[in-house]
Amino acid sequence: MKKRLLILANSVRRGGHCIAGREFLQRDGKWSYGGWIRPVSQAGEGEVHTQDCLLTSGTQPAVLDVVDVTLTGKQDCPHQPENYLIDSAERWHRIGTMVGKSLRAVEETPAHLWLQPDTRSDRIHTNATITSLTPFQSLYLIRPSNLRFRIWEAIDKFRGGPHKNRRAIFTYAGTEYDMPITDPTMETRYFQPFPDVNQPPREIAPKHPPNCLMVVSLTVPFTDGYHYKVAATILD
Repeated sequence: MKKRLLILANSVRRGGHCIAGREFLQRDGKWSYGGWIRPVSQAGEGEVHTQDCLLTSGTQPAVLDVVDVTLTGKQDCPHQPENYLIDSAERWHRIGTMVGKSLRAVEETPAHLWLQPDTRSDRIHTNATITSLTPFQSLYLIRPSNLRFRIWEAIDKFRGGPHKNRRAIFTYAGTEYDMPITDPTMETRYFQPFPDVNQPPREIAPKHPPNCLMVVSLTVPFTDGYHYKVAATILD
């Protein structure tokens, strides 16, 4: 099956990509937005490798591209109901771009971002009732308030060496969230130079705070018993 998507996330995921977008639907000769679709592979944790999401031009799809993607069917995944399996034999086809156009039609206003009592704002337990938001979805495009970025490098005892930390701190619906950033474009847009391991954290403000939109995503379960929330795309 072919699906036409407005790409809203192309973030880092376990050595590959986590790509997601809203479906374009044609009804009575008019185009409208459908639900979220996250193309995934059958390898690893569903990450899509670069060679499996190349456009016919040989380049990678970018956020705000409109692309046609060939999928083999829906994946049965309760914690990520948007997942569809890719046909890795077919290249993706870029139709156009939404750069410079309003995204208000796809902006979302959930009551909260998967909050769980007595749990840090960047995670929920794997045994939690994650369908408390009805209908449940693991992706949202939201407008955060009081957004800033915090970056630092520290020795990570689990990784056995220095690790770069990139966090988005913001308020949504009266709750402050603090979650990791997996948007790879932030490195050149905001995070240069990056503090070294001996320097204190840097806090950075976005260039146009009122215009910022963010894709937040709920990850697959980790072995420590949590699903994590990540800032997969930051649009300013």
